[in-house]
Amino acid sequence: DYEESANKVEVAFKSSEGAVKNWAKGTLKAYGIAEGSALDYAALYGDMATGMGLSTGEAAKMSTSLVGLAGDLSSFNMSLDRVKTALNGIFTGETEALKSLGIVMTETNLQEYALSAGITKSMKSMTQAEKVQLRYGYVLAMTKNAQGDFLRTQGGAANQTRIFTESMKQLGQSFGKLLLPEITPMIVKLNGLVKKFSE
Repeated sequence: DYEESANKVEVAFKSSEGAVKNWAKGTLKAYGIAEGSALDYAALYGDMATGMGLSTGEAAKMSTSLVGLAGDLSSFNMSLDRVKTALNGIFTGETEALKSLGIVMTETNLQEYALSAGITKSMKSMTQAEKVQLRYGYVLAMTKNAQGDFLRTQGGAANQTRIFTESMKQLGQSFGKLLLPEITPMIVKLNGLVKKFSE
């Protein structure tokens, strides 16, 4: 899983992939998210961001920020997957899942937020990239209370349980790095045998 996530990061962020991989090394301590999970989430957000017209550098910054926000929001006793799915609304414009996080992102609310941020352009005349950046800014503004919550409450039972679960993933990843070079050639040979039997 880690190897696949690392590959996705390379494809999604291109020249910015090194910065994202370095950032992911500290996500377990900072957000309670294992390195492999953080890379997977970041690659998903990065794909959506670049697909909407953002540069790989902008996508890397936005994606790592959203993964950190997911860690903080899930610290409010929600699953990481549920939060990750809700934050997809920044890219898709879907708002229902965001409501479960206490974020009401209507077009009126977004337009008001844009005006308060000095953006006079109407949403209808914005590009996809501009809409994504506007929704991203709005979600960050609406989640200020949650930001940093994981670090504030990491000593609690819920977050300690999450750290344990994510630490086990990271431990598996460490073993995998050692075992994959040994196991992969065996799998290649087994695939060859299966092909011969099939023939």
